[in-house]
Amino acid sequence: MRPGRIAGVGLAAVALTATLAGPAQADNLPETVSATGSPSGVTAICPEGLHPDNDWIITNGDGTRLGANQRWQWRDSDGGRGIIVWIAPYLDSPPPPPSIRLTISCIS
Repeated sequence: MRPGRIAGVGLAAVALTATLAGPAQADNLPETVSATGSPSGVTAICPEGLHPDNDWIITNGDGTRLGANQRWQWRDSDGGRGIIVWIAPYLDSPPPPPSIRLTISCIS
């Protein structure tokens, strides 16, 4: 897992977007789940029986890379089935993007 620390930030509820064609099966893994929402917090949750792999990606809401000086934080969610990420402003940091996108690969 990536190192990080929990910040005292209120996380906003976001809509979860998942493309699922039915129950996850071993030959269909990894399952990809994406969520786009507020820079104050986005949660992506794997389908039942799966958990996030270590290769998740956070981008601007339109899929472009975050700025080099944009700091973010993360933590596990939903009993290890998901990940929450948020932009973590600091003194004189650039303003957060209007939205962020989290994409995770789910494995068994």
